[in-house]
Amino acid sequence: MRSPDGRLRTPMRVTVGAFALVTGMIAVTGCSTGSAEAPAPRTPADLLLPASDLPPGFTAETLSIDDLVAGNRAGIDAARTTRVAPEYCAPTADADLNGELTADNSAVLAARGGSGVLVELVTKARRDIDADRLATTGRCARTTTEITTGNLAGSRVVTEYTEIPPPEVDGGPGAGEQMLLTRSEVTTTLPDGGVRRQIGFAGYAAVDRPSSGPVTVQLTVSGAATPAADPPPEPTEPVDSAAFAELFDAAVGRVTAP
Repeated sequence: MRSPDGRLRTPMRVTVGAFALVTGMIAVTGCSTGSAEAPAPRTPADLLLPASDLPPGFTAETLSIDDLVAGNRAGIDAARTTRVAPEYCAPTADADLNGELTADNSAVLAARGGSGVLVELVTKARRDIDADRLATTGRCARTTTEITTGNLAGSRVVTEYTEIPPPEVDGGPGAGEQMLLTRSEVTTTLPDGGVRRQIGFAGYAAVDRPSSGPVTVQLTVSGAATPAADPPPEPTEPVDSAAFAELFDAAVGRVTAP
C-alpha cells in the first residue's frame, strides 16, 4: 500500500500493538506427494500492528477489551449530558460500537509516548463510518460542545476537524469497504477563563477480505492537553500527519495482505 501525499497519512498516533499473521502448513511425511491445509482464519489479535511498528518514543502498554469498553462507556455517558452545535453533529458511532465489543470478537493494542496515547482496535463488530463522516466533515468540520454537568460544567469545547486522504488499498477498495482519517484540534475554555488545547488523530476502516472476513480497524492517537492558560501555549502533536497516515496504512495493510 502506498502513503498519500498531504498532511494526514500514516501514528496518536494514536497511536499501537502487536500483529502476528497466522499461517499453517502441515508437512506430510512418507511419500513425495502431499497437500497443505488452508491457513486458519486470522483473528483480530492476529491483525494488530506489531510493537515494532509503533511510532518512535511509544511503548506498548497492557489494555484489555473490558478495560477499553469501561473507559469508553464513561466518556459516552458523560457526552449524553452535553449540548453539541450544530445539533446534528453529535457523534453516535462510538456509543453504537462500544456495546458490541467483546474479548471474543475484538483485540486492542495500546501504547504511550511522551507526547500522547495510541490505541488500535481490530474488531469483527461493524463501526458506522458513515456516522463518523457525518459528525466530522462538511458542516460538522467545526463543532461546539457545552459541558453541563460534572466538574467541568460550564466549559466550552470547540473541535475543528481536517480530513486526511485515505491510503490506497491494494487492488482497490472492495464492495462495502470504506475508510476515514481525521486530524482534530480541540480548544477547551474552562469556566474560570483558562484555555487548554489538544491535537489528535483518528482513522477508521471497514475491510472485508477472504483471510479476515469483515473487520473494523480503528486507530487513534491523542496528544497531551496543554496546561490551562490565557492565552494557551501551542499544543504538541503526538505524531505528525504523515506519520499517522503511514501508520494507519500499515494497520489496514495487516488486514488486506493475502
